[in-house]
Amino acid sequence: MFLGVCLKAEPINILHNNGNILDQVEISLSSNSTNFESIKTTSQFQKNTLRDINLGFKRDTIIWIKISLFNDSDTVVTKVLEVRNPLLEEIVLYDETGEIIKAGMLHMTPKQVTLNHAFGITLQAKTKKTYYLKVSNHTTSLRFALFLNDLKDFQYADNMQFGIVMMALGVILALLFYNFLIYLYSKKIAYLYYSLYLSTLIFQQITYLGITPLYFPKEFVYIDNLSVLFKVNIMYITAAIFAKEFLETKNYKKIDKVYNLIIIFAILEIPIFGTPSFYYPEVGIVTGLFFVLFNIFAAIYIYSQGHKQARLFIAGWSVLVVGFTFMILDGLGIISIMLDMPNVILYATVVEALLLSLAFTDRYSLLQEEKEKADQLLVKALENRQVIIEAEIEKRTKELSNSLENQKTLLKELHHRTKNNLQLMLSIVRIQAQGVEESLKKHFKNLENRIIAIAKTHEMLYVQKNLQKIDMQQYILELCEKIELSFNLNNFTLQIDVNKIYIPLKEASYIGLLINEIVINAIKYVNKEEIILTISMQKNTQGYILSIKDNGDGKIKDINENRSSGSAIINTIILEQLEGEYTLQEDHGISYTIRFKI
Repeated sequence: MFLGVCLKAEPINILHNNGNILDQVEISLSSNSTNFESIKTTSQFQKNTLRDINLGFKRDTIIWIKISLFNDSDTVVTKVLEVRNPLLEEIVLYDETGEIIKAGMLHMTPKQVTLNHAFGITLQAKTKKTYYLKVSNHTTSLRFALFLNDLKDFQYADNMQFGIVMMALGVILALLFYNFLIYLYSKKIAYLYYSLYLSTLIFQQITYLGITPLYFPKEFVYIDNLSVLFKVNIMYITAAIFAKEFLETKNYKKIDKVYNLIIIFAILEIPIFGTPSFYYPEVGIVTGLFFVLFNIFAAIYIYSQGHKQARLFIAGWSVLVVGFTFMILDGLGIISIMLDMPNVILYATVVEALLLSLAFTDRYSLLQEEKEKADQLLVKALENRQVIIEAEIEKRTKELSNSLENQKTLLKELHHRTKNNLQLMLSIVRIQAQGVEESLKKHFKNLENRIIAIAKTHEMLYVQKNLQKIDMQQYILELCEKIELSFNLNNFTLQIDVNKIYIPLKEASYIGLLINEIVINAIKYVNKEEIILTISMQKNTQGYILSIKDNGDGKIKDINENRSSGSAIINTIILEQLEGEYTLQEDHGISYTIRFKI
């Protein structure tokens, strides 16, 4: 940094020098115990060749700067000597007589309104003067540059820096509230963590850029100055917690474990390396360097695994990692760049915050894209499912149709066999009737007709398509024709009014037996040349009404006296089997009105 002991700096012309003068002065390094009287007489000052000084963390080192100025003009010249680094704790300016002026974070005066510390320098015409500047720092990096400028130029540059800082901080603060509102709206905790991270970064930056000493009490500035490691590590912790949530590292166990270790180590560093008696902020700086590099690595890896939202994190953090890396390397004294770019962290943070604030929109877009893909897959799956269902329905329908046909065939076969069995019984009855007396044959005849009535129902079910219900019009008609043939009648007229009435097998058999008995009675007791039988059947909301009427002259009394088993069968069927009721009356013949429900 320094050239040789014998090389001395030339006096600086105060009138013609504006800007950085650090490479025109002499410098000496000493310990904290060195005082002004001893340093003024030392011969250890060497000419500096660098435009800025960065020694890193040097708690026990004092930099003495010897500044020789002259004014060869005929007028008084006043300039501002600026020490550019608002984080310097103590800056003391001595003149040749030993008069001192103090500045620095710990020596702020109510009159100071500038970010950087400065001294007014006035030289009379044709004079030469030597100043000694003492610079020390205990909590942050010992780095600075030295400028000599006109008052207006100094104020303009400082105001520009102040305006840039406040504007950038305002943007970051607005993005902080924006992310917090997104958290309140979406309930996604990552945005709350990001808001906390921006809060800690703002808190760190207002000190780093010299805002805190201007607006906060001295007591707070003193405590804030000692909490450098705390603020930096809290910023890393909140950033790590946000990264864990945003990148969903719980799905990547090893990466999540490293984040947890960084958080734990950052928490432990604060009480171990951040106390006044054992103060090593370099540890926190190194931790931060590892964190920012690991953060970008983790984001790239997770993005490669299909986490598309990590792309905005990579874009935002890539910008920020450059600024953090510069700040960390500068703080360690490895490079010296932050004096020329003091706002790099602010700029990088604004870009990163803008990119990550777009993550809500990006997440919505990704969700829409995933929804569309899911909808397409769902439609395709539904189509495939529909094809499978239709094929299965067709298969089952075919099976059921086959089964139904088989059942119909079996049921028809059952009715056919039942009808055949009844025919067999009818044949047996007829055979038996041949060997009996004439007086008994009429009973066998009645039995034959009853068997015929039952057999007819099974026969109809056997021949028709509907195997569940009997078409009563057809059934009554065919049944009466059977009875007519049985008695060899030539004078029998049947009038039927039964339209579209279908009755189940069991009830139809009962009605068939009922009609059989009544018709046979009519044939027996209607003493006219022509027997007219009227049968009607109706259905209403209350059930069925069956009406059977003949054209005989018989009296009810006579019929009741002559009926025996037939009368009993009629009563049993109506009252017990059909659970109905009937009326029997004379009106130019015998009339039955039967009411029942099914």
